[in-house]
Amino acid sequence: MPTFLTLTIGTIIVVAALMTVTRRNPIHAVLSMLVSLCGIAVLMLGLHAPFLAAMQILLYGGAIMILFTFVIMLLTLREEEMGPEPPQTTKLLAAVGAFGILAVLWHAISTRGGGSYQVPHVGDAYGSVEHFARFLYTDYVVAFELITVLVMAGAAGVIVLARRPGRATLETTRLTTEHDDDAAHRHPEVHS
Repeated sequence: MPTFLTLTIGTIIVVAALMTVTRRNPIHAVLSMLVSLCGIAVLMLGLHAPFLAAMQILLYGGAIMILFTFVIMLLTLREEEMGPEPPQTTKLLAAVGAFGILAVLWHAISTRGGGSYQVPHVGDAYGSVEHFARFLYTDYVVAFELITVLVMAGAAGVIVLARRPGRATLETTRLTTEHDDDAAHRHPEVHS
């Protein structure tokens, strides 16, 4: 991949990541994160790892981002439910800490190997389905299954958090801002 294209995609990824953590609207933050994840998939294509790029789009860009969107929609956080904004000093300390970590990482990467790092030669099977599956389903099968359980537990937690007090099921939870008269007309057994 040409250096100019790599730098352009890297810049898009960084800008989208910054927008992810600075947007007040959670849907805008999710969309910015989606742009960042798609940029990472393009970089993986440039590294000749098409399977990993496809999995990046399908798993993170698709499934995980849809899960985040449903979490946001189920919780329906309003301004008063999000609590007060942190003080400016807390934000400033967080920014200084983030830039400090970035400086340490930059120094560690720039001094690694005397600045003459070369990409090792790998075979044609690198990044293929077979190469990826060999590691995923032999050495890391337990970690893979634990992540699956964690995602399922997260989905169950969202459903529990989305319940309103006094309701046994989610069947009568209103998903839109309809008037009570309309709801009573459509579901008379709930309001009787």
